[in-house]
Amino acid sequence: MVLRAQDELRHPKNDDYYFRESLYFNFNDPTNEIGAWFYYWVTPNKESPAGMLVSLYHGRWTDLKVNDHAMSVPGHLLTSENAWVYCFKKDVDFQLETDFDDTELCGLHLRRVEPLKHYKIKFSDGEGNIADLDVNFMMEPYDYADGVNPTPSWVAANRYHRSHWTKGQLKIAGKTYNIDCTGDSDHSWGQRHMGVFVENLFKMWSFQSADGRTSISAIQQGPEGKEFALGFVVLDGKVSSVATVEHTSRYDENGVQENVDLKVIDALGRVVNAKFKKMHSHIASGDNFWGYEGVGDYEVEGFGVLPGLISYFWPKQITAGDLHAGKRR
Repeated sequence: MVLRAQDELRHPKNDDYYFRESLYFNFNDPTNEIGAWFYYWVTPNKESPAGMLVSLYHGRWTDLKVNDHAMSVPGHLLTSENAWVYCFKKDVDFQLETDFDDTELCGLHLRRVEPLKHYKIKFSDGEGNIADLDVNFMMEPYDYADGVNPTPSWVAANRYHRSHWTKGQLKIAGKTYNIDCTGDSDHSWGQRHMGVFVENLFKMWSFQSADGRTSISAIQQGPEGKEFALGFVVLDGKVSSVATVEHTSRYDENGVQENVDLKVIDALGRVVNAKFKKMHSHIASGDNFWGYEGVGDYEVEGFGVLPGLISYFWPKQITAGDLHAGKRR
């Protein structure tokens, strides 16, 4: 399906209590070893109809409430030896009426500079912590509706991803970080039924080459043992759907994923083999489900070392001990 510039904007809501529209931009900054999330969501039929999140992290965190803890401390910055997390998150009790072409909520400002090409992200929490970033897309939006496997209705009726370059500055606790790296972006709308979502596994791997000719955004999701593959493969600029994902992983005593062997096959029969040893930075989260998202380097066969992101979430009944003992993969 060809996505139009109009699809970057807000979509009409329906009466479903679980209707949700959201978009995020994430990136892996390998120079400063920073992982980042900039996130908007709209849930117009719920008590809190909109919200936003800025989460930046450096180092390894296993506290499942670390974003909440960072949000609650002065300056919204939580530190420990050789690690820090910045988090600013707000849910609001009013409808977000603006479009996604020029939207500001709680200090997070998203402006579309050029349709399908370029966004500007600016953020200020009023306490001296700021972001000033330019996001330029490497590719046309990839519509999950074109995939080998459909996006399940409880995730989103419509969804697309695309890789991007991010360049600009962050200023956190008085320190300035120059950002020049790659990342991944998602925009989805439709039902997001978290009661169903949390009963399924979610695993995601993404990485990009600096020249934009190669990128992967692969997801494995669904009931344990019956997961299905989603996402896209870009090789030498040609885009195709992910068809299958095979992987093995090890987990430490906290359930942190490491030593990943990944094999992605797309609808054209192209094979991408990659290894991911260890996240240089990661963040934990957990409530009805739990897991980690982090950033590090992929060793990609035929393409060398590419920076990327790895993310996975488990139902509560699967424990870190299960993972560490090899009872789950």
